[in-house]
Amino acid sequence: MGAAGPAARREEGEYSAYLTDEQRSRRAGSARFGDGRLFPRAARSALFSGHASIVALAMVSAAACRSGGGSADAAGTPGALDAPLTGGGDDGGAAGDGGAVGLSRSALLGAFGACVQGTVRDFLDRAGALQAATAELAGNPDPAKREAAREAFRAALDVWEVAEMMQIGPAAEISLAGGQNLREQIYFWPYVNACAAEGELVARGYESPGFPTSLANRRGLGALEYLLFYEGNASQCAAGSATATAWAALAPDEREARRRAYAAAAAAELRRQAAALADAWEAGKGNFAGTLAGAGPGNRTFPTTQAALNAVSDAILYLDNEVKDMKVAHPVGLRDCPAGVCLEQLESKFAGRSKANLRANLTGLRRIAEGCGTNFEGLGFDDLLEAVGAGSVASRLRERIAAAHRALDAIEEPDLKEAIVADPASVRALHAALKDVTDVLKTEFLSVLDLEIPKKLEGDND
Repeated sequence: MGAAGPAARREEGEYSAYLTDEQRSRRAGSARFGDGRLFPRAARSALFSGHASIVALAMVSAAACRSGGGSADAAGTPGALDAPLTGGGDDGGAAGDGGAVGLSRSALLGAFGACVQGTVRDFLDRAGALQAATAELAGNPDPAKREAAREAFRAALDVWEVAEMMQIGPAAEISLAGGQNLREQIYFWPYVNACAAEGELVARGYESPGFPTSLANRRGLGALEYLLFYEGNASQCAAGSATATAWAALAPDEREARRRAYAAAAAAELRRQAAALADAWEAGKGNFAGTLAGAGPGNRTFPTTQAALNAVSDAILYLDNEVKDMKVAHPVGLRDCPAGVCLEQLESKFAGRSKANLRANLTGLRRIAEGCGTNFEGLGFDDLLEAVGAGSVASRLRERIAAAHRALDAIEEPDLKEAIVADPASVRALHAALKDVTDVLKTEFLSVLDLEIPKKLEGDND
């Protein structure tokens, strides 16, 4: 590592985290239960004193250990399905044959993989439509072409914000299991930088063969948002800087022509990265869907099903720091905002999509927590909670997610920018509702399923 630290390197779009021995140990799952079967930590049982679910969980785990586990080969191909979990109907009942609920962890992981795979395929389609729309705009500055490109951007971003809750494997940082950093190549938020995009524009770097390897804050959805939606003439760089001076020297028509050409190049690169992510999940290519479903002995990425489940739970806890805090608390002034209100910290401030992005984030959460089918049917974490006798936790999680949706719907303004000015209490209520969700996720949910909290959230008591 050079002189610049991780934070500085992330600002420049070059940051990649490094895997520590502690992270390797945590990501490999519990060595005590090598077959990946769920077993609650005794140290956490105090959280649920008086609940019969802990007794049920112990009985479930004992039965599971007696029954033997599934396997996967080194490439992640599923072996025989692991034995189903058996649990009572709710927290109050012990596990027993009469109330058995069969649930294979391999089946659940397979459902998660299919959900992510479907989402990234959808994003690939939207990225392709955005590429086509920006190519049309590059050759024709007609206002209708610009609006078509903007609409294609909105459609692509809406799908990606769902996928933000699914940063598992290829989309995740390289420090994590199966991580390839592809998310940062697609959307570098919160490190998007309009000034960096302007630097690329004045230098015409988007025409260079090296553009696909340029800093991530000059590409992806963040740069495209600025290029398609910013309508001002003033530079976003510091006054007197080299980029601001070069920007001011360009004739307005030349700036606009470059903006359109740059957007087309950025959209083409976005589509290429979207294809790389989709391929990483496809059977016969990267087959990460098979790797996830085939967690267990012999799987180099997920040696246990517990390690795979932990990767998925880490992904949905994006709701805590990034959604609850960075997207809501910071702009409305609840955290890390000395000025009282910090509108400049809003996500999607050029396109005005901060509220829509939150809605998509909650949709992504529900697809994993409840099910990825129509009306959120299908297998989700709530089914696993119910199978181990923690039905009340599953119900509480669903209820609080629904309450967060209602709090978002209660914001009458079209975007958070207007709501923070006109009705900040409604935004603070949304933050409180999101915190109610993350409180369940970070306590009961993790404890009952014996999952680890993400490293970045350790010590965060909010």
